[in-house]
Amino acid sequence: MVEQAKPVAGSQSLERGLEILELLDKSPTAMGVREISRRLDLSAAITQRLINTLSQYNFVTQDPETRRYAIGYRAFGLGWSLTKKDRLISVAKPELDMLASKHLLNSYLGVMRGLRAIYILSVQSDGPIAIRSAPGSLTYLHSTALGKALLAGLAPDEAYRLLTAEPLAQVTPHTITDPQILMRELADIRQKGYATVKSENIPGIISVGAPIRDTSGKVIAALSTAFAEWSTPEFTVAAVADLVTASAARISQSLGHQHS
Repeated sequence: MVEQAKPVAGSQSLERGLEILELLDKSPTAMGVREISRRLDLSAAITQRLINTLSQYNFVTQDPETRRYAIGYRAFGLGWSLTKKDRLISVAKPELDMLASKHLLNSYLGVMRGLRAIYILSVQSDGPIAIRSAPGSLTYLHSTALGKALLAGLAPDEAYRLLTAEPLAQVTPHTITDPQILMRELADIRQKGYATVKSENIPGIISVGAPIRDTSGKVIAALSTAFAEWSTPEFTVAAVADLVTASAARISQSLGHQHS
């Protein structure tokens, strides 16, 4: 699990309330007040007070029989509203749906946030491999095709700053953690127009990612797909790269980018 850095300053009550929402969102089952308190190192009284407020506004819901809490529909509504208002999401969604339905490729859309990438769309294909990265979840930049495509869109000095800002996690035995090697890889990605990782983030999984640009040519997001190494023969890196780069180019064009 990728941990998100704590804000330097802000409202403590708001931060704790958001931590409760994140905890409930990630939990596969409803949780009781004491369990939430223990997980977040808060008193039961404070936790109950915060939950009461969140419940009042329908951000959490309580099962009347078990008295346990789960994420509420209001939180879902906020995310649903964003999907309809955000231009990037609205133009990218059909491309991800096409990759998933027509080509059976699990597809993702993400943007950079600090030292991480955050998924903002995720479409599971009907294929046999389930590789789920829920919208809102964070992932590493150095071990994913989506993250490397985002890094390659930066100026080299900025990319190097991010790669050396903290020790790079060894997610799998194949994860590259040497910033110098990664910098050479980023140069290759810029030339090819797409990034590839093999078993660097999930063992046995290949991912291909491509940058998405706005009207100024700046990389503002990345699209990626994932498939198993032992998948059917048509899932070659070259074939998937053609699909991914074409989809990313169409999204970029819809956002006003004119390919030179």
